[in-house]
Amino acid sequence: MAGLAEVSAALVARIAQIVYPNGTGQPSIIGKPIKVYGGWPSPDVLTKDLKADKVHISVFPPNGLEKIVDTAFSDWRTLVEPSITLSLTLAGQAVTVGGTVSTPQNAALVVDGKGYVYGIQAGDTLTSIATALAALVAIDQTATSAGAVVTIPGAKAISPRIGGAGTSIREVRRQERSFRITVWANCFDSRDPIADLLDAELSGTVHLTLPEQMTATLRYKSSSQDDSGQKEGVYRRDLVYAVEFSTTQVRTDTQITVTETNVSAGPTLADQFPIATIVE
Repeated sequence: MAGLAEVSAALVARIAQIVYPNGTGQPSIIGKPIKVYGGWPSPDVLTKDLKADKVHISVFPPNGLEKIVDTAFSDWRTLVEPSITLSLTLAGQAVTVGGTVSTPQNAALVVDGKGYVYGIQAGDTLTSIATALAALVAIDQTATSAGAVVTIPGAKAISPRIGGAGTSIREVRRQERSFRITVWANCFDSRDPIADLLDAELSGTVHLTLPEQMTATLRYKSSSQDDSGQKEGVYRRDLVYAVEFSTTQVRTDTQITVTETNVSAGPTLADQFPIATIVE
């Protein structure tokens, strides 16, 4: 689910890409160390770093700067497709379990119209899966296993099936939240080039991709400059950007391997014409 932490992390990552175009192991755009992080700076750490000629860029969501854009639920859409790593191969009246064991998956056999489903466990092997399936079928008719092979000698029809589990996602709310991006430096020669570049690059960044592949929209709101801390060696520039993003709900969807149909022949004659009881 996308929230303030995920949006803040996406902004931090984008800002780091701007101020370290060649990677964080290479010099920054001004040749000085730059710390980029989410949250408000610790005064003691900030003071120490500025004296050491380092620059801070903080990303913080102030209270009260939020607007609800939409509260309509979207349709569910697939986020992660089921991963099928197992196989069940039928040859005559024998079923061989193959592939690689992973969870979540279900192994199922439909034998003579009845379904038998086994949920794969984390410690399973191909042999243990075959054993479990044979034990389930053996409740109703003869079934044995040897290694990864299940044999059902009396079966008239066998249908092997594998099902996995994926995830779906839907939007339950969309909101706009403003973030204050602050450049802290010990001189305007360090602050201004960074702030100007950030403003230009972020203004050109229309969309941010959040976890779960949801898209957030980035819009410039305002900026301000504070030179009141010159005596203490603190120069500050604030850039306020509004981020419109979704609050999402995620669910697990398990593939159907066996279905069951209940058939009713309708009401009986007794139901339609009940016999009256006479009490004397």
